[in-house]
Amino acid sequence: MTVENKIEFNFVHKDSYCAALEVAKKFVSQSLHRPMLTYAFHAENGDMLATDSHRAIHIKEVHGLEKDYLVNPKNYMFATGTYPDLYRVMDKEKHVLAITLNKNQIKLWLQLFKSINNTLKVMKSTIRNKAVVLNFTEKNVMAEVKIDAENAFQTILPTQKFEVPKFNTICFSAEYMRDALEAHFKLNSEQLKIYFLTQMTPIILDDESLVKTVVLPIRNYGNEE
Repeated sequence: MTVENKIEFNFVHKDSYCAALEVAKKFVSQSLHRPMLTYAFHAENGDMLATDSHRAIHIKEVHGLEKDYLVNPKNYMFATGTYPDLYRVMDKEKHVLAITLNKNQIKLWLQLFKSINNTLKVMKSTIRNKAVVLNFTEKNVMAEVKIDAENAFQTILPTQKFEVPKFNTICFSAEYMRDALEAHFKLNSEQLKIYFLTQMTPIILDDESLVKTVVLPIRNYGNEE
């Protein structure tokens, strides 16, 4: 049997699209209180963005849709609507580069924050938001975690290079940092640069190639309820 007419067959999305949409599941809202945020925004320029208002992700030029759409990464439903301007929220122009990680260190950080998150879950910690305090000294970057009022542990985080920002400590959710690092790991970031501005403005993690993530800091109430 011969086929006289050749049929042109082209993929709409890039090879990494499925992985990107899977990663986006962690960044969309789990609540229907703001239905728009349960979707990942597919911008007409090929970018995918998602947020639950506490963390966000921006994956560059990963889809092939020719106009703006909202896609639910859990059930693949399409919608349209005005999504929050994450480009503005994720702008790092005024931020200061403090930490640089290589690919192996991204994996190590991910494993550390997975362990921290699991420990707080297993111990049924009373600590707010599974909080981690990042401490900067002249020699290293250290994560400090309190299990409860009497028990705590610290671990030094490996870095390729770092500089102390304008403050010495910043507090954030172990779970949200784990998800940000996991996104960079799954999407094969070769390096990761972490930017800070103040203790209460977004922490920006950028591989400066494909993936940028944001984690909002939380207030440090002595790490206790």
